[in-house]
Amino acid sequence: MTRLLFPLVLLACVTDNSDTAKVNSSDTAASTDSGATCETQLIAVSPNPDATGVYYRDPVVLSFDGDGTGVVVTLVAADGSPVALTEAWGADNTMVTLTGSLAPLTTYTLDVDVCGAQSQVQFTTSSLGGLDIDRSDLVDRTYSFALKDAEIIEPAVLEAFDDAKLVTPLGFMVQSADSTSMEFLGAVCEYQFGETVQLSNTATWDFPAADFTAAPFFSTAIDELTIVYEDSSTGVPRTEIVLYEFKFDGVFAPDGSSIENGNIDTLVDSRGLGPLFNLADTDDAVCTFAGDFGVVCAPCPDGEPYCLHTIGIGISAPWVEGLTLYPYAG
Repeated sequence: MTRLLFPLVLLACVTDNSDTAKVNSSDTAASTDSGATCETQLIAVSPNPDATGVYYRDPVVLSFDGDGTGVVVTLVAADGSPVALTEAWGADNTMVTLTGSLAPLTTYTLDVDVCGAQSQVQFTTSSLGGLDIDRSDLVDRTYSFALKDAEIIEPAVLEAFDDAKLVTPLGFMVQSADSTSMEFLGAVCEYQFGETVQLSNTATWDFPAADFTAAPFFSTAIDELTIVYEDSSTGVPRTEIVLYEFKFDGVFAPDGSSIENGNIDTLVDSRGLGPLFNLADTDDAVCTFAGDFGVVCAPCPDGEPYCLHTIGIGISAPWVEGLTLYPYAG
């Protein structure tokens, strides 16, 4: 998922006697009353002006062509209530990331004060962030996605692999959900006659209770899980893929019909996966291949350097009605 930055041009300066940007409304560099010269420009902002469907957990990002720390920014909801913002500046102070508690289906106005010249950007959040059903109604619903459905942003070397090897559907069934916590049962699934079903004789994953106080957002994790891939049509035998430190977060749609904006963060044990990607059947085959792209494998929990740190974003996992997962110890 790529965040687009909409180009803007504003002017900013930081004087010697103030921590706040002074004002200049000129389109070119000019002097303020204190004699300081405005040189820094605000060159980009996200979300885009007049954007709709903005995810309520997305930050506001401002980019400058110089030190922008003197800029004054406010964010106000449609009813006039201000949003408290937490700022995080980049190392060279040319980009700031602003986070705050936004609500769904709300129009916000972002005011940027640069040397006294005002600029406004309005954007509207999507429906995500609200839950129209009771949390208990999520119980026994199973949501499914495959790794190919995620945009893999790390490591980039995975783009060189065939997505056809990442099609195994994974299922996540809500076992419990209340005002404080929720739990998933996960399982490897497969497609049979156009339907998603639980793969038999394959171990399930019992996720520990996760904080659900920020519902419909959730974030859960498990130390280890194993997924499988096999393809009799191409002669690929059953291959186990072990994922360590698996983290999964996302937000339930208001009606509970899907999980949206899902993200995964995990360590993929690459040992034994070479043949899956037409590489040698050795422990280091995948890591050697990744090294050609400048990617260095990380240590696995056993200390061996064969794990790929993998991050996938932008997952949409629909509710598979009628699919119930059953625990299986393997």
